[in-house]
Amino acid sequence: MKRGVLMIILCSIATMLPRILPYFMPFLSRLPKFIRKCMNLLPVAALGALIFPLALTDFGSSWYAGFGGVALSFLVAYLKAPMIVSIVVALVSTTLLLII
Repeated sequence: MKRGVLMIILCSIATMLPRILPYFMPFLSRLPKFIRKCMNLLPVAALGALIFPLALTDFGSSWYAGFGGVALSFLVAYLKAPMIVSIVVALVSTTLLLII
């Protein structure tokens, strides 16, 4: 239990650092564009690394429901739809796949 809580705290710190550091260190705004883009994408990548394995293992024998939800959500996000649309598509598609 304590290890899980520690892991959550460390992951949240790692996710928050790229968002907080530019406010306290103004020279970070002068970094190359590639580095700034990487810092903006880091929280999304960390969240994806935490969520994706659970999407495949959390549904037991219905693993395809989690995979389908993630795949459709990725497709909607790739088409540059708003984030709420991607979330709703993931929820609806996963639910429908679980019902089938």
